[in-house]
Amino acid sequence: MARTAVIRLAAFALVLLGSFGTAYGLGRRLPGNPESKPHTHGPVKPSRVPPGFHADGYSLVADATQPSAASMALHITGPDGARVTKFTDDQGAELHVVLIRFDDSGFEHMTPRPSADGSFVVPIDHPGKWHIIIDMRPAGAATPVVLTTNVDDEVVVEEVALPAPQDNVEIDGLTVARNGFAFAVSGSDGSAATGLEPYLGQPAHLFAIRQGDLAYTHLHPTTSTTPTTFTFTGDLSAGTYRLFLEFGYQGEVATAGFTVVQA
Repeated sequence: MARTAVIRLAAFALVLLGSFGTAYGLGRRLPGNPESKPHTHGPVKPSRVPPGFHADGYSLVADATQPSAASMALHITGPDGARVTKFTDDQGAELHVVLIRFDDSGFEHMTPRPSADGSFVVPIDHPGKWHIIIDMRPAGAATPVVLTTNVDDEVVVEEVALPAPQDNVEIDGLTVARNGFAFAVSGSDGSAATGLEPYLGQPAHLFAIRQGDLAYTHLHPTTSTTPTTFTFTGDLSAGTYRLFLEFGYQGEVATAGFTVVQA
C-alpha cells in the first residue's frame, strides 16, 4: 500500500550539495541500519516548527541532550502529550527514516531502533541542510503517521541539478531497467542476475520524492513472479520525481536512483 505525505518547504534560500552519479549502488549491510562514519561538520540545528512537525495529533521533538555534533536524537509525542514508546512493526521496521537534500539528492533510508523511552538517533554524515522524514505507526494507531523536520549545520554547500530522466541504471555490475512502476534486474552483460535477497521482509522497496515540495511516497511490490523483477502499485501526481529502488544484494542494500517526469 502506498503511503504519501506532502511536505511544503520553509521559505529560505537553498544552497545545497549532493551528487547523484549514475546510481547509488551498494550501501549499508542488511537489514538497513547505517554504518558509523567519522564526522567533520558542525552541530546540526533543528528547525523550530518546520512543516510536517505535527500530524494526526503526533509531534516530532528534538531531545534535550544530543549524542554528537553529527546526529539528531528525536522522540515522538502522542495526542495525549506523552512520549510514544511503542511502535507497531510496519513493512519490516518500527521506524523508517529517510534523509534527503532539498534538491532531491543524498537519499538515505535507515531503520533506527527506538530505545525504551521512545528516543531514536538519526546520524547525519554530510554537511548542509537536510530534510528528515519519519515514517512509523505508533502502537494503537489505525494508520501510519509521517512526520518531518529540517536540520542545518550552517555549512554552505552547492546545489546540484537533477540527472536527466533515464530508464536504465547501472549499479555494481547490475542493470536495473524501469518500465513505469515495474523494474527488472539483470547482469550488466544481460545475463540473469544472481545474489538478490529480500530487504526488510519485502523483495524490494520504492521511494518517490517529488522535486520542489518533497512530496513523499513509500511503495511496496506486488507478488513477484521472479526474484529479479519488482512491480509496484500506486499513483503519483504530476511533477518531477526521484525514484529510489532498494533491494538486497549479496548481503548489502543496493539502491538505484531514477529521475521521472510524471504528467
